[in-house]
Amino acid sequence: MKNILICNQKGGVGKSLIADELAFFFERNKTPYNFYDLDSQGGTIHHSLKNENALISVIDTPGALQEQLAKWIKSAHLVIIPTRTTSRDIEPLKRMINIVKANNNCPVIYVLNAFNRFKASNDFYEWISNQVQGDIMKLPQSELFVQASAYGKSIVDYAPKSNAAIATLELCNRVHNILHL
Repeated sequence: MKNILICNQKGGVGKSLIADELAFFFERNKTPYNFYDLDSQGGTIHHSLKNENALISVIDTPGALQEQLAKWIKSAHLVIIPTRTTSRDIEPLKRMINIVKANNNCPVIYVLNAFNRFKASNDFYEWISNQVQGDIMKLPQSELFVQASAYGKSIVDYAPKSNAAIATLELCNRVHNILHL
């Protein structure tokens, strides 16, 4: 069983969104999975699910440093660190990068959530490109994510031709390829 850990100590960066989209992806591809929502605030469409035939576990963590975080990171086969692209996200992101590096050498995907065409997002992308090794992916700023969630759907099913759906599928396919599923 392979574990995908979605973590960032900062809340509101898209952890639950990504966890849900991965779960939808595995459902579409008929890949048995476990889903663990460890964030007591909720926010995911999916509920915790344990499947005895699971090939993969999707683990959504809280937006705060937790005692168990190091243990969760050590058990991960892939870590996804979502972040917003603002200056306020830099320090928490740096801490998260260091915590992951100290506890696991697995692949890491950095997801720039709500990426837009403005200078701040582009400057952030340039900054992070010089800070980390690993994949850096962008999910565009889009109201369609909120609309899809309101209907309990994946953005891919709700608005399949949108830039948001295309970027989401790209992220999910990258996860699939990294883990050789």
